[in-house]
Parts: sequence; structure tokens; C-alpha cells
Amino acid sequence: MFNPQARWDRKLPQKESQCELFNEPIKMTCLFTKGRPLPRYFIWRNKLYRVKKVNFFWQEQQGREILSYFSLQTNQGTYQTCFSNITLSWVLNRVIST
Repeated sequence: MFNPQARWDRKLPQKESQCELFNEPIKMTCLFTKGRPLPRYFIWRNKLYRVKKVNFFWQEQQGREILSYFSLQTNQGTYQTCFSNITLSWVLNRVIST
């Protein structure tokens, strides 16, 4: 059976991303368990966010630098943060939902 939505030459409307990009430095409080950071709290724009759950964790290597990404669930929403093993700093990459 023919499926018109399966055609490779059609451009289907894309949903706009509901993520807001920030890439702003944050202050993070975390535990280190088995050599891996486990975020607990972070301060962004002078507001404290308590981490309820780590949704996802992944790493990317860029040269010598290893970037550890975290999708964090808080009472205020879901946030993506990043830890650099070279600069030992945290960045809030994006707000996924609020």
C-alpha cells in the first residue's frame, strides 16, 4: 500500500523545538559516586534549583576534554547541564521545559 508520508522528497512540517538555549555558567552542588558527578542542587540567575531526578546522562569527547551532560528534573522544570573535566566548570545549556 502506498504511504504518501513515507516519501523521501516531501518536507513535512517540523515541530518547533520547545527548548531554550542559554549556555550560561551555573554553580552546582553534586556528589561524586564511583568517579561520576551526581548533581543535587544548582544556582542559576540567583535562584536555587533542587534536582529531583537525573533523567539522562551522556558524555562527549572533544580532544582532551570530556563533557558530561545531564538532563535534570526539578520542581521548576527540566534542564540540560554540562560539566567539563578540563575547566571543572558547569554550564546550563538549555531549558527543556518549565
